[in-house]
Amino acid sequence: MFPDFLCIGAQKAGTTWLHDNLSQQPEVWLPPVKELHVLDHPSPSLLKRVFGSRRYHAKARANVKSAAMGLLNGSGNLETFKTAWRLAYGKRDLDWYSLLFPSQPGLVCGEICPGYARLSPQVISSLVERNPKLKIIYLLRDPLDRAWSSVAMHFRKQGRQTIIKEAIGSAEREQLLGRIRNPTFLSHCRYDENISNWLRYLPADQIYFGFFERIEAEPSEYLADILRFLGIAQKPAAAAPTERVNPGRGETRDPIIERELGIRLLDEAVRVDARFGNAYTAQWLAHARAVAS
Repeated sequence: MFPDFLCIGAQKAGTTWLHDNLSQQPEVWLPPVKELHVLDHPSPSLLKRVFGSRRYHAKARANVKSAAMGLLNGSGNLETFKTAWRLAYGKRDLDWYSLLFPSQPGLVCGEICPGYARLSPQVISSLVERNPKLKIIYLLRDPLDRAWSSVAMHFRKQGRQTIIKEAIGSAEREQLLGRIRNPTFLSHCRYDENISNWLRYLPADQIYFGFFERIEAEPSEYLADILRFLGIAQKPAAAAPTERVNPGRGETRDPIIERELGIRLLDEAVRVDARFGNAYTAQWLAHARAVAS
């Protein structure tokens, strides 16, 4: 069957928090590997599925090993191993994707992958053809904070500890500024355009918009709202954590980098506030205006 729902992002806006909490719900089924990137990446060759270095391929292969160990020590089962093998080594297309999700009464199946917010209208249309009742969860965050968090994570992955002004040289700063100016990087912050693309094919009541600030302010209520949207009426099986998952390290922001973000994302903050007009988006707009000036 095709999934009942997709959480399409945004990157660094609480998708891991949501994945961890939905994984605790007995009525929800998620793939054993978060972020399959089936819908936003071209189908890889068998060679790449077996040896590819992309994180989602490596995690899928590791999941096969884990499932195999479960079979050997008696803690797993054959069906779990088959699912893991199909996920790691199957030919990735929409038919393969549909077979990943079990068809079981009372079970709500979905996937969480931040890259899906940026799918083309053509791909979105093909998904809705497969499941006209598809529900979409789009978690949003202050576009400047989201972009900064992504840049800081990228900086740490390069082997550095922090991104504070005193820790980076001019060459490193130019490298980061180049990353910020990349259209692919900025597309994660193009909320208004992404929303418009999805609303062309789905009615508004099939799309849930969440706001990052609620993770700290009211996590249990936030999770309960999402469960109700998915048609799960009961209370969460476990209280939502008050702390974020994969939080940043509280780095002091480099003012040159932050101003560049403000200049490039001010128009987006204006559009998002015009669309939602709530306390969250008003704060995002004020932030963008302050740093862009």
